[in-house]
Amino acid sequence: MTEFLRYISRKENKIFLYSALTIGIGYFIMLRFLYPVPAFYFDSYTYIQVARDHSPISFRPIEYAQLLNLFKAISTSDVALIAAQYFSNLIANLFLFFTFTWFFTFHRTCKVIFFILVICNPLYLFYSNYILTDSFFSAFTVIWFTVLVWLIYKPGWLLNIFQLIVLAFLFRQRYNAIIFPVFTAIAFILSNQATWKKLLGFVPSLVLILALVLVTIKTNEYYTGTRTFSAFSGWQLANNALHILRSEDIDITNIPDRQTKEIIAVSKRYFNNAKIPFNHARPTADYMWNASSPLKTYMATFAIKHSRKSYLQTWTALGPVYNNFGKTIIFKKPLSYLKYFVLPNAIQYFIPELEAYKSYFNKNETINEVAIKFYHYKSNKPGRQHQFVYDFVFKPWPYIFPAINVLFLVLTFLYLFSKKRLKRSPLFNRVLVCFSAFYFANFFFIVLLAPTVFRYHIFIITLLFPVLLLLLQELVTWKRNDEAKVNSNMVELRKNSTSVRRN
Repeated sequence: MTEFLRYISRKENKIFLYSALTIGIGYFIMLRFLYPVPAFYFDSYTYIQVARDHSPISFRPIEYAQLLNLFKAISTSDVALIAAQYFSNLIANLFLFFTFTWFFTFHRTCKVIFFILVICNPLYLFYSNYILTDSFFSAFTVIWFTVLVWLIYKPGWLLNIFQLIVLAFLFRQRYNAIIFPVFTAIAFILSNQATWKKLLGFVPSLVLILALVLVTIKTNEYYTGTRTFSAFSGWQLANNALHILRSEDIDITNIPDRQTKEIIAVSKRYFNNAKIPFNHARPTADYMWNASSPLKTYMATFAIKHSRKSYLQTWTALGPVYNNFGKTIIFKKPLSYLKYFVLPNAIQYFIPELEAYKSYFNKNETINEVAIKFYHYKSNKPGRQHQFVYDFVFKPWPYIFPAINVLFLVLTFLYLFSKKRLKRSPLFNRVLVCFSAFYFANFFFIVLLAPTVFRYHIFIITLLFPVLLLLLQELVTWKRNDEAKVNSNMVELRKNSTSVRRN
């Protein structure tokens, strides 16, 4: 690590470092000038309400709500939170930049492009201006994966402890980090050390996640009376299963569970009366939140039947019920699930909707009362929308994202089947294996389980940048070397033909 710090202190890298800090401060001042109030989405008000009430549980993980209270203690306004969100991304991206440029040789042009993509890119500034988990989760995922690169290079207990701290933070932000220990294991397997040390290295990550899951189950049971890890996942699975029921009938004669049959009956009535041609709709999460959806209709009946005291208690109690319903439908109709949810969601993965990022404040004219009181806003008006800024920053990404994904897949394929793979440093090949595993696992995790939107992909975009540049650099060099050989051979042939004519 001492050598790494010396590398950063080199003259060229000091220029990159100071430039990044200058750009970051300048960007943040510009952001606060354009948008003195951050952007709020539907989920934002839930997080603020949980923070205000200091609730021990919520519909989603409560870590972000606790962070809202932490930064509110630093500043009663929202400035401390937004600054922390943006500068955590800046620091994470600098860590990624210096790690990859230290371990791997970048051509000068590629290094500058890498810097522009992760530091000058306004995407990181404007997506950090939301009261959502996106910014912290993406920034710390980049930090976590960069630490895995270090663990592949030179495993150490201090690095592993740091990785565990970041992993716990990520899991408490979003539960999809439950799969992250798999990649910690891959990193240790790819490292150069004894087998027992590899096993000893990644076991703590598995134990940590298991412990956090058990604590979450106990907390939910204590406050709601329902023993479940995540009621949200049950609702999500039921939401996905409704994509089948909106297009096909299902035979209920062999379904033993009474509640599942009741939900199917409610769903059939809903879709028979629906005016929208649902069989042509894109994957959606609306069935979880729309007041007229079958899930919400059944919830009202369930609350009366079971005398639930609060909305959250009812919502949590339905988690296992909807989980069973969702599994029943999906296992009965797996091909239909692929047809109506997975395949459309896979297409949507590569051409994602901007969703929250379409516009500042979703073009709403007022701020919700809970946010006004929490941050002591003097008015319920967010201010000017500056829609042209959002159009400039976000609108190109539904085209850029599929392009860089296709480029990654093509370049990885070409690299693996070229001789360059054999000549490249083992570290790069190992990092590529680890990243590819992470990339594909993230893809299947999202596509199989939740309707995808653009804000779920930012950490993957960030990690794609250095990998793409290195692959492109390697293959372009390889091509040039081949062209040089061809030109050399042509010159040799010309010399031989000239000497033959002379003779």
